[in-house]
Amino acid sequence: MQFVPPNFSADATALVIESEKYLPPLREKMPAAKIILLTSEPSSYLEKFCASLNVDVMTGDYLRGALPTEPKSFDAVIADDCLTNSLDTYATLADINRLLKDAGFLLTQFFNARFIGMLESLRRGQFPTQEKKFWAKWDVVKLLHDAVYKEIHFLPYEKVDAKNFPNLGEWLNFGFDNFSDDLLTKIWLVKACKCEAEVVALKEFFSADVRAELSRRLHRIEYGIDVDENISKLRELCTRENIFEYYLRDFIAQVVCHADARQFILTSLNFDER
Repeated sequence: MQFVPPNFSADATALVIESEKYLPPLREKMPAAKIILLTSEPSSYLEKFCASLNVDVMTGDYLRGALPTEPKSFDAVIADDCLTNSLDTYATLADINRLLKDAGFLLTQFFNARFIGMLESLRRGQFPTQEKKFWAKWDVVKLLHDAVYKEIHFLPYEKVDAKNFPNLGEWLNFGFDNFSDDLLTKIWLVKACKCEAEVVALKEFFSADVRAELSRRLHRIEYGIDVDENISKLRELCTRENIFEYYLRDFIAQVVCHADARQFILTSLNFDER
């Protein structure tokens, strides 16, 4: 819950997958939000428990693709075992990404393949027999980037004391870097955001239709299409929607690829170079 911001709006929505233990603290953080629990094993107890928290229950096995079909439905998705139990991890992450709103995020976790306890077991010839998957941090980063998550944050969940592993220095000598105490962390928590923070801020001010028109005008100017007309339309749009200068500057920096085109647009709008 450390990853969940305290300022969710009243119309926020969250999907919790197979993890009802998160419902009470999530409801506390999101008192007015719409929360849905997806479970493959419904029960009368679960129905009553969810009803007491004003949480809707949906039945389905997400490991087999049974996720809600409406895109951009949720501000947050909690799926703490999607990296460890998914049959097709990339497909599951991509499906969840499709469900997230532009400023949405996924909360999950994974067993650390570089945990010193795991390395010690492997050296003794003891291999994990359970079906859960293990990941290294950089593999999770690559997987999430491939599934089009833009910003990724980690927190240690289960962490051991270095005193319990006096041979830690031996592993360091083998070449195993202990960045962020990675060798001492058994489980990592992950927050994977659909957009980078600065892009999220840009998307929160104006509607998708306004942003789409703004982007379209800027791209036409950038590539020399009816430049005078589109500059005029751009001014009209800014006046009509009260798009302020600092927002427009940031939006131009994110959308317009060519530096000379950015400067031309700023000059055409009578903005200085700062």
